[in-house]
Amino acid sequence: MTDEFPLRERSATDADVAEPDLADAIDEVLEAAMTLLSERGDAAVEDGDLDPVFRAHVVEILTEAWTRLAGLRDFGYLQAPASLDLGLMQATADVLLAQGLHPAQPLVSANVLFEVALPAFASRMPVPTVTVAQVLHSSVFGRFVPGALAYAETLRGQLSGVERVAELRLARQLRESILPELAGDRPARAAALVDALSWDLEHPVPQDFPDSLLEYAGHELPVLAPVQVTEIGTRGRVAAPAAEELHAIAVEAIRNARRHAGASRIDVVLIWRPSTLVLTVTDDGHGAPAPLEELGARTHGIASMRRRAALIHTRIRFETDETGTTVTLTCPTDASEDARA
Repeated sequence: MTDEFPLRERSATDADVAEPDLADAIDEVLEAAMTLLSERGDAAVEDGDLDPVFRAHVVEILTEAWTRLAGLRDFGYLQAPASLDLGLMQATADVLLAQGLHPAQPLVSANVLFEVALPAFASRMPVPTVTVAQVLHSSVFGRFVPGALAYAETLRGQLSGVERVAELRLARQLRESILPELAGDRPARAAALVDALSWDLEHPVPQDFPDSLLEYAGHELPVLAPVQVTEIGTRGRVAAPAAEELHAIAVEAIRNARRHAGASRIDVVLIWRPSTLVLTVTDDGHGAPAPLEELGARTHGIASMRRRAALIHTRIRFETDETGTTVTLTCPTDASEDARA
């Protein structure tokens, strides 16, 4: 039966001596889970190993379950589960969001973990298998389900703010780009900026990268600087969340060059390497009036590019002088069979 006694405090040394099977059980579960998750293409497996955050959660869950079962074995009662750390649940949700995972992914991972942990624990614990199953179920789903709910709530909060963000972006573009051109008696340029803004609003989410970027660059606008895109190497595959952010960063760099740099030409180069994409956006404008590191703290466009790059673990570098500005992105990829010279 379950009672109200808290978990017994045990040091790592005590656990190693008293529970020699615990480490073996954890290793067996981790190896089996990694095999199953890898076969399913789960995002918890990266470069042939479990994601460190996922691994840490699994070890904590298994240790808690083992400790509760050991209490039943040694003292005749089933200890209460540890209380949930809500801060940890939210931190996990933030990690899942940054990785662009489906909200149901934690539940799929929980099923896999329960499936492989049950036989590993049942074969080592001299208690009824049904009790092992009950304890594992409580420990596994008691952590993964709240994590999934926190993730869903985080997504809901972000989605509720999307419309407001779009409104603010539209207002900023009207105020900073179009109105000054009208006030300066440059209606042709203002009309081109309105055209560019309309294109952005009609194509909010790219369907395919880098084809979406090629399409954007091919939308010729009078008065505004043309964009030339060059691809070098064998085209690789970019994960969907990363592709969307790369497109957004490149488009933001193009907008900045057109609106603020006085550029007459913009060159976008994509260099595909076996496991990396290097994307550069270069303009021949007058450069920034201050180091971009300083401007990033108060300029929406640069700050937005930095945030987007951080979300997809992509390095971003800004270089500027009187001859122009270059934005360089370095992003991991998976090689594909498609080639584009």
